[in-house]
Amino acid sequence: RPAAPATTRAPEPEAGLNGSPVESRYSFESFCEGAANRVAFAAARAVAETKAGQPTQFNPLYIHAGVGRGKTHLLHATTRSARRADPTRNVVYLTAEYFMLRFVAALKSQSAIPFKESLRDIDLLLIDDMQFLQGKFVQAEFCHMLNALIDGARQVVVAADRPPAELESLDERVRSRLKGGVAFEIGAPDLDLRR
Repeated sequence: RPAAPATTRAPEPEAGLNGSPVESRYSFESFCEGAANRVAFAAARAVAETKAGQPTQFNPLYIHAGVGRGKTHLLHATTRSARRADPTRNVVYLTAEYFMLRFVAALKSQSAIPFKESLRDIDLLLIDDMQFLQGKFVQAEFCHMLNALIDGARQVVVAADRPPAELESLDERVRSRLKGGVAFEIGAPDLDLRR
C-alpha cells in the first residue's frame, strides 16, 4: 500500500515556550470577529501588541464564554502575536491542567522553588480552562504566582467557561483576584457571525 503524501498531514502545533503547545492555525487573522466577540477580540489584540515594560491596560484580562465560542483561539492568537511583536517578551501559554501537572511534577522532583521562580519571570501569562484548576495547594500556589505577576506589572490573561464569581471550585482568594481585573464575555454568535 502506498504511503499518503506528506502534504496531507495536519500541521504540527508549535512548541510552547515553557508551556503548552500553541496551535499555528489560531491567529487573529483567522478569528471570525462579530458583535458577540468584538470587545474580547480588541482587548486580546491590545494585550498582544503591548511591549515588555509598558503599562498593562487590563490586568488580569478575563475572557469567559461557553464551549466553542473562541476563547482558546483568542489565547493562542494572543500568544503567537505577542511573541512576534516583541521577541524579548517572555510569553507563556498554559492550560490549567498543564500548570497542575507541571507543578505536581516539580513537587515530586523537589524542584518546586525553581519552577515557581521561573513562572514569576513571565511578562505575559495566558491560562486557559481556568475552571479545571483543582487542589487547594495548587490553587494557593497559583494565587501567589498571580499576585506576584500582577503586582509586578506583568500581564495575565485567563479564559474560562463562566465568570470568576461562578467558579465555585476555585479558592475565594483566586476568584477575588480574577474579579479585580477586566472581564469580557464572548456571547452567542448572531446570524452574520455564524455565516
